[in-house]
Amino acid sequence: MQELIDRIVEKTGLAPDIAEKATGIMLSLVKTQGDKAKVTQLFDALPGAGELAQLHGGDGARGGGLLGMLGGGLMGGPLAAVSKLQAAGLSMAQIKTLGKETLGYAREKAGDDLVKDVANSIPGISGYL
Repeated sequence: MQELIDRIVEKTGLAPDIAEKATGIMLSLVKTQGDKAKVTQLFDALPGAGELAQLHGGDGARGGGLLGMLGGGLMGGPLAAVSKLQAAGLSMAQIKTLGKETLGYAREKAGDDLVKDVANSIPGISGYL
């Protein structure tokens, strides 16, 4: 994950600790909102992704059960992540770069088809492909 974080620092100008937090928030979004089987495959190809998502995004329990189903979609997913990223100090341009770099890195490590499957399972994310 350090390679991805370094890339995000370079492309966005964020401090390394903020880039790490932002990457964790993004990965947490994927973990909690994406197709579970596909996300497991993706995270298997990205060593450290699950830990980073856990560290900066919470345990994902908030996305489970009936409340998770009711609060899912854009309100519980990408929009909540954007709010967290903005609260961490990222501009919209930096958030877009974060998304593109994270998906690009994932494609390199896990392959285009798997990344497309995961992105397409999360409303609002496929625009970063």
